[in-house]
Amino acid sequence: MRVLTFNQLLRIAGLSPDQVRLVRHTPERAHHRAVFDAAMKNEKTFREYQERQDTAQVVAQFRAAKHLAAFVVEPTTKQTVFMGVWDQLGERKPKTDPFSGKPPKATSVAFSTRLREELDTYRGRLVIAWGDGERAWVQRADSQDKQIIEIRKERVDPPFPGFAALRHPLDEIETVPIQWAEALRSVRGIYLIVHRETGQQYVGSAYGADGFLGRWKSYADGHGGNVGLKELGAPADAFDVAILEVVGSAEMEKEIFARETLWKKKLGTRVKQLNRN
Repeated sequence: MRVLTFNQLLRIAGLSPDQVRLVRHTPERAHHRAVFDAAMKNEKTFREYQERQDTAQVVAQFRAAKHLAAFVVEPTTKQTVFMGVWDQLGERKPKTDPFSGKPPKATSVAFSTRLREELDTYRGRLVIAWGDGERAWVQRADSQDKQIIEIRKERVDPPFPGFAALRHPLDEIETVPIQWAEALRSVRGIYLIVHRETGQQYVGSAYGADGFLGRWKSYADGHGGNVGLKELGAPADAFDVAILEVVGSAEMEKEIFARETLWKKKLGTRVKQLNRN
């Protein structure tokens, strides 16, 4: 079966791959959602974020390019989503980073760019397989013919997977799409936190006004005040969180605690695990 590649799309648009650099942005956690959303909406802040570069190797790659094909890692799925092709027009004085507020470094260079229209219909819809070498986030298109793995019908966030199927990095709860956040805020129940490296587990309950979302946000420090998690001493990005059971909105806190206790017994999380009560 013939595979559709990004270079084929570039050629259809009249662009030569040897003049294109592929740029795959993986923003800092604190700004990941904001950068992704700005790219999806084609906002000026994303263009300014991309135009300023601080390291000599990346600056050299940008200088050698006639065009920049931008991609941003989706915060939830980690897929590589296409955000447009820009002409590289020259250099200018660098400004403060629009998301982090960090001033330019002595090595910083800002490029003047202009978005091309030919492939704009694919912005936020086209997904490629970046492959190995994720640390090399700027690559020559003619040396790296990326496979197109999906062209979405609409420029939208991925749908909520459902409560039973959800498993998500604990430190990235703040960056879930709005519809995911609304779903998680609307229900209460029992959840499971798993330390990814060791498999150690902690069972907890969400019974407050903001449901699972509000409870999970309290673990930003990696423990949320829990004794077992404190003893483990791991940061939030070391854990995944999942939902064991959703309870009805009429359930009282006493009943939710009873369900939590039942799950602790079922999973044995009080035996050499992270529950201490």
